[in-house]
Amino acid sequence: MVYSLVVDNSKWGAGQIEVGLIEGDGDPRLVEVEDPTPDGGLYMDGGRALISGRRVKTDHFPSRLMTDEGSIGVVADFYKVRRFLIVSPALREIVERFEPGVHQFEPVQIVNRAEDVLADMFIMVVCNRLDSVDREHTTMVLWRGVLWRPPHDIVRTEPQETWPEGFDPKAESRLFFSSRQIGEKHLWRDKHLGGGSYFLSSALAEECLAAAMTGMALTERREV
Repeated sequence: MVYSLVVDNSKWGAGQIEVGLIEGDGDPRLVEVEDPTPDGGLYMDGGRALISGRRVKTDHFPSRLMTDEGSIGVVADFYKVRRFLIVSPALREIVERFEPGVHQFEPVQIVNRAEDVLADMFIMVVCNRLDSVDREHTTMVLWRGVLWRPPHDIVRTEPQETWPEGFDPKAESRLFFSSRQIGEKHLWRDKHLGGGSYFLSSALAEECLAAAMTGMALTERREV
């Protein structure tokens, strides 16, 4: 089973705080991938480096993040600040146990307005970029060979003369992941899927659930 993962503030629980970038300390728009070689997937520049699934240059990473209100509280284990994915040491330890040395973790401090350190966290960059969607069972369309799109979206936005051969405009939108294409990977971005989802193996997802990691919304996805 594959799980999709997004940030969900409702999963935090009581007493947890929001954080944001300190002006002049880091800019996600300027971050670049280390290797920009095209691979037929979604582009990796224009602010997408941090969600590309590739290692990135860290020149424009923040060293500190500040609470919005300056109050004392608890920072979630999984959080996002303008594309910077913030994780706790506990979540880093779980990910490293499954895929040691694969993903990037850069230290970042959470401070209040008095610049007291509230938490020592990490910016995590997911460094597996996969083509993980099963072609045979998926009814979505790999539009122009780059992006998976549901049929109803194509009907709504694209002229009929551009529809691919054999396209069924009334097809139900179904997405399946391929266990063969995923292999032994545990945490990844799919190079043909947009949006903010990360994807986890069942083993990694179950470990995160067992450890009660906060800020994570996990959803089961179809796999063949």
